Amino acid sequence: MMKKINLLLGFLLLGTSIWAQEKATTQQLIDEQVWRPFIQAYSAQDADLFNSIHTDDVLRVSPWGIRTGEEYKTSTANAYAKGKASNKKRSIAFWFEHRQAKENIAYEVGYYKVTVTSAEGSKHHYARFHVVLRKEDEQWKIAQDWDTNKINGVPVTAADFEKGAANAIQ
Repeated sequence: MMKKINLLLGFLLLGTSIWAQEKATTQQLIDEQVWRPFIQAYSAQDADLFNSIHTDDVLRVSPWGIRTGEEYKTSTANAYAKGKASNKKRSIAFWFEHRQAKENIAYEVGYYKVTVTSAEGSKHHYARFHVVLRKEDEQWKIAQDWDTNKINGVPVTAADFEKGAANAIQ
């Protein structure tokens, strides 16, 4: 009887270990296919790279409204062209509060910090985001992206970001 219990526990632990490795691998793949290129494209204001990590039918919701598909990608290209013409540098960092992935779909919630640096100094902006990612042809892409700089009317602050900053992707 004890051998059967030990064997059963062994299988349960092995299954849990395999599941944890698979989950970590999916999140690592998403980081490499979406978040690191996002950071690179955002900082370099590279619209082609940025748009390539979004689905063609992307839904983007922000405090400034709703944009979809080509409308969003065109607005990004226009904004990046203007940004390149300025003397401002910018960077972005993310940390994730919740991450779920299953087969070809993922949902992630977290916080980000944007730093804009110019001759006048640096300014930081903080927000909370929710994204839906979809895997297309073995490539993870952002299908829906929502963010806000207020939660229940209260601004997202440096303190909110700092809660998970030790695990941030930068």
